[in-house]
Amino acid sequence: MILAGVALLGCSTGEPYVPEEDPILLRANRLVEPYSDLLVVPEETGERVYPNIENFLEGSNPALALYREDLTRAKVTDFFVERAGSDEIALPILYYAEKLDISLTLAFSLVWGESRFLPTAVNDNSTSVDRGLFQLNSLTFRDLSEDDFFNPEINAFHGLRYLEFCLEQGSDNAQALAIYNAGLTRVIRGQTPATTLVHADRILSYEADLLEDFTDFILSHFPPAIA
Repeated sequence: MILAGVALLGCSTGEPYVPEEDPILLRANRLVEPYSDLLVVPEETGERVYPNIENFLEGSNPALALYREDLTRAKVTDFFVERAGSDEIALPILYYAEKLDISLTLAFSLVWGESRFLPTAVNDNSTSVDRGLFQLNSLTFRDLSEDDFFNPEINAFHGLRYLEFCLEQGSDNAQALAIYNAGLTRVIRGQTPATTLVHADRILSYEADLLEDFTDFILSHFPPAIA
């Protein structure tokens, strides 16, 4: 059953998006060097401490950095699966966001803002339709079938690849979200709709809360070492 989501603001640009190269293929084989001393077990006590956890959490992209560590990957996954409501929704977002070097908290906040994690969400516009988790627009993504729009993995792949494009074009996350919602042309011309600005601000506010919850969750499972 397809749920109508008339209150949702989707990727309603109407501008066809054709990436020059496939970033998934370009980046799938890159190597990520782990922090070898993330876990320390003092010889005298055998107690596990995590001296670098706080360094990760204070970094620019903590969730993605910890997702790339073998020791913390499962817990990071647990957090986002719980937030999204299912493996089916969360795992494709995690997979493609990691491949594209996109902040996990931004990716999940965008999905919350677009569809509230409903893969069947639909928003009817005057000349187009936004569908699925990332509210992909029928004019922007002309080659997708209706089944494609409602497939969480296909939707996440195209939504995150388009978000990557928006991040490359925008000066910051707020402008990238505006481009995602209103289209590059209107944003660079200074014609961003007020509703788009409100929508982007709501997503960024959600992301701030999400990052705070993520930090608390990680520290509850990986307490940092006490100097």
